[in-house]
Amino acid sequence: MNNANRPAPQVSVITVSFNAMAVLPETLASLRAQRGVDYEWVVVDGASKDGSAEWCAAQSPDAFISEPDRGIYDAMNKAVGLARGEWVYFLNAGDRLADASALADLVAAAQPGDGVVYGDVVYFGESGKRRKRFDWVTAGNLVYGDLCHQALIARRRFFTEVAPFDLAYRWNADFDWLLKVVATGAGLRYVPRDVALFHDAGAHVAAAQKSEIERDRVRALHCSPRWRWLLGHLLLRVELKLRRLRGQEIA
Repeated sequence: MNNANRPAPQVSVITVSFNAMAVLPETLASLRAQRGVDYEWVVVDGASKDGSAEWCAAQSPDAFISEPDRGIYDAMNKAVGLARGEWVYFLNAGDRLADASALADLVAAAQPGDGVVYGDVVYFGESGKRRKRFDWVTAGNLVYGDLCHQALIARRRFFTEVAPFDLAYRWNADFDWLLKVVATGAGLRYVPRDVALFHDAGAHVAAAQKSEIERDRVRALHCSPRWRWLLGHLLLRVELKLRRLRGQEIA
């Protein structure tokens, strides 16, 4: 199933899944609709018992494993280890790409010095839809805010040159990893378009308070002394509020 003889693709699209049969078909349909980009599909299943592991295997992904893991970031690290693309994109079970040119537009916008290329995300779930824009994100202010992982593609080499996801974090290893990449001087590039529809019923939302406490731990490691983070966070909140007052869509 792992097409080792195929030339390395532009993007490795990674799907991590566990007992997600109800939502996987829509996720895969949005990937198969992609045009203008060479991609591979890497699936890491957490030993599902609902038939979804067998279903994924039957869809002929370029790489596939199904086995117990130590959580979502362990599964994501395993998937990166199987990936061969220049770029990595995480399209986890339940999420969908915004349209047929989402990946192609991000790849086309990338410049040689860029480590991360990102756009906007539409959150959806029981509370309806809302767009979260990330045009305000810079290398200087990312630590004071956030950047949804479904909004971005990242160069795969940073997972070996910088670090894999740190399993010490249950909800924010992706945020910690992004800050490590930014610290290397890798470029961030914003593309003004919706990249994905993000299902807001995941682990981060279910444990929102615990996730935010853990995120503050990450921020403390990457931004000290504490007064610096408090000041930066305050200034960012003021900036985003002013944008909303001017009618700009933030969240």
